[in-house]
Amino acid sequence: MENRDPNPRSLSQPTMAHLVDHLMQIRAAGREKPVIVAFCFSDDLALKACLAGCREAGAIPVIMATMNQVNSDGGYSGLTAGRFVQKVNRLAEESGYDGPIIFGRDHGGPFIVEAHKKWSRPEAMAWVKQNITQDLEAGFTCWHADGTSGRDDELKAAQLPVQVIADTTLELIEFCEQERDRLKIGPIAYEVGSEEQQGGLTTPDGMDRYLQALTSGLRERRLGQARIDFAVAQTGTHMKLHYDKATGSFELVQNGFQPQLVAVLDEIAEKYRSEDQKFLFTQHYSDHMTPADAEALRRFGAGKANFGPEMTMPELKRLLAWEYEEAAMLKKAGWLHLASHFRETMLMHLDQRLDFWQKFIPEDPDFSKNSGTPSIFEFAPHVQDALIVFRGRYVKSQPACQAAAEKLLDNLISLGITEHPRQAIISEIKTNTVLPRLEQFQMTDLLDKI
Repeated sequence: MENRDPNPRSLSQPTMAHLVDHLMQIRAAGREKPVIVAFCFSDDLALKACLAGCREAGAIPVIMATMNQVNSDGGYSGLTAGRFVQKVNRLAEESGYDGPIIFGRDHGGPFIVEAHKKWSRPEAMAWVKQNITQDLEAGFTCWHADGTSGRDDELKAAQLPVQVIADTTLELIEFCEQERDRLKIGPIAYEVGSEEQQGGLTTPDGMDRYLQALTSGLRERRLGQARIDFAVAQTGTHMKLHYDKATGSFELVQNGFQPQLVAVLDEIAEKYRSEDQKFLFTQHYSDHMTPADAEALRRFGAGKANFGPEMTMPELKRLLAWEYEEAAMLKKAGWLHLASHFRETMLMHLDQRLDFWQKFIPEDPDFSKNSGTPSIFEFAPHVQDALIVFRGRYVKSQPACQAAAEKLLDNLISLGITEHPRQAIISEIKTNTVLPRLEQFQMTDLLDKI
């Protein structure tokens, strides 16, 4: 078991349950309709931008760790829950933020990690429960009980049966409640459902059947006191790499969002709501939503919006652009042996993890995929750059990639390309993404009110 090092901020600080209750009071007063902004990444500079932005806006950082990202085996970040909390607290101190931080688990459930799909269901559930214990010990106060992933042999018409999803969700919540009682900690704000296609919760009817099975199961298992604050479903959002012929580059775009579907889902959730089961709609894949979309989520009473890629992509995009400048200056000076090789290192590590990027291969008129397993080195350079920017966060924490990035940043300073590259990245993310999102979702000026 991981050595316990309790989150010092969690001992007397607001939890997700406190934050939800406070926002519901604001809504009841008819003043505003705030929606919680959750940051779902582990990158140092992006986290510093988040913490600095929250300090500036008077907001409370809500940081959610995915099961792929942070887990008992380290995840792609190399961090367990306890070490992740320690890291964020250190970054907060370095950023001058001394307020509360709310930690949570995003997509906690069996078979979320692709390699686990070879395991039996009992093995996968035992591993998840081990992570639940570590999450609670680390100070997580929000837990997404995601039962929507399964083994291929469990699928019917490419989807898991709704009852399997509900039973898995209930088993996770029941275990979490038992551990919460054993550890003598306060209420956990649970999140249920998923936007993923395999889960089958892609239609209002599917969501209705799921919530009916879930609420019935909560009564049968005597879990009526468990707080189900958030519910996730598919609203048509899709992240897609779009090729702009005019600029010759790719941009990540958000398409397919159906705001009217949020209203329909909210009406369905209303049938099952109670004092402890609020089922506030949660929007995943919120990245690159328009201000109008954000306003629609508030209007329809959404509870939380999760953000990730739009706050990690700026760093990778800048690093690639800076590496071209680095290479040009080193070549001119005859010092190419001092190059960081950041891009090459990232490509090498992405090529070893096809599962991180294969389903996001963009359509490209200049590329014809060969039969068999593709290699990222088969793509045109502009496609490779797009995949690094969009999916590079999954390998950037690897020691070789980290070392290459640090060498690049140091070279930028020594070559006179830019004096403060790390601060430039933090400032860009904070100014262009963090602060606008906090304002759009009315999450500013909360620090002194909760």
